[in-house]
Amino acid sequence: MSRMRSASRVVRMSMTLCRGLFTPRDLWWLDAGIAADPPNFACAEPLYEGTYTRICRHPDRPGLVSKLSRVKTAPRDNLRKYWSSQARREMSANRTMHGLGIATAPLLGFGIRVVPWAQAESLLFMRELPDHDTLRVVLRQTVDASTRAVILDRIAADIATLYRNGYHHKDCHLENVLHLHAEGDVVDRAAGRGGLIWIDNDLRRSLRPKRARRRLAASLAQLRFTSRDFISVHEWREFARLLSIHMQSTPLGRALAATTVADFRAAFE
Repeated sequence: MSRMRSASRVVRMSMTLCRGLFTPRDLWWLDAGIAADPPNFACAEPLYEGTYTRICRHPDRPGLVSKLSRVKTAPRDNLRKYWSSQARREMSANRTMHGLGIATAPLLGFGIRVVPWAQAESLLFMRELPDHDTLRVVLRQTVDASTRAVILDRIAADIATLYRNGYHHKDCHLENVLHLHAEGDVVDRAAGRGGLIWIDNDLRRSLRPKRARRRLAASLAQLRFTSRDFISVHEWREFARLLSIHMQSTPLGRALAATTVADFRAAFE
């Protein structure tokens, strides 16, 4: 029996204490389904390593990927993880976005490091996605105007869906939207609301009009800044027009279209 399988566990409701994921003495509070048969992190294959994030594939669990989030701001993150860790917020955001009809990565469960002073904040487990590129890469490589228009319309529709329903996406840029190659042609799939997947999602409720306007303006500014090298002025004007149209189905959306979206479009006139 492997060290991972012999880890000590105490089941409480749907979460389980699990010892020995990374070192013999570390202690994690995991979803019971994951803790019942955890992956062996000793043989994990890194897919991405950043300052605050490490993403790994697990050969001993085919199709399983884990995302380790580290503390960004201490002591806030050391304490907040007990009720609102990065992984838990992403699980919640994905459920909300799925309920609104926005495609997200298939998440399986999460856990937090029990001791408050640990640099490791939380773990998120998900199914591995098919081959993909970020929309940043796709738009840099795509020259066909009709294909680009479909992509931008789809992004406008998803952003409008969030904000007209009173949600704010805290990291709204095209590195966090993937195009799945396995889903076929981007035009056909985007038109059918398939093929594009939002990742690294973190939402806030944003129902008050003044706050919603401020937050939408910040998201559009972030989107524009991070996409400034590969989206033209003409495309931004069309994006704003489409965003305004997609906003119209709720009172909050109509208010945002008449103010924040109108201001955003005016910057390109």
